[in-house]
Amino acid sequence: MVVAGAMIARPVGAQEPFVADGIYTLEQADRGEVLYDEQCVACHGSINQLTPDMAALLADHTFRARWEQRSIGELFDLIQVEMPQDNPGSLTDNQVAELLAFILRGNRRPEGEQLLSSDSEVLATIPFAPGP
Repeated sequence: MVVAGAMIARPVGAQEPFVADGIYTLEQADRGEVLYDEQCVACHGSINQLTPDMAALLADHTFRARWEQRSIGELFDLIQVEMPQDNPGSLTDNQVAELLAFILRGNRRPEGEQLLSSDSEVLATIPFAPGP
């Protein structure tokens, strides 16, 4: 006997988003760049330029390798709780999303038509890896 509905196929278009789908807007990343220059560049330097005696780069192969198996939500939470280092937890959810959009752009992830969510639970479903 076959049990109907035991395995329900996901409808086309219902798959989880990937960063390669363009999960942030160009304008959002631009706002994130301004915020990055104000809040992050003192410790991290330019997003992808090696600067001696600075904190980890946020757009190099080491950074991408560290986050490949993790979610955008984990990165959002880390930024929200631990950054900026001199005033942790001071950024709003929208500011964190803007910074994250800028970091994604710095990691050559494409922009799209929708704003990156500022909901950590939504972002937890999106892997940092570019796609399937």
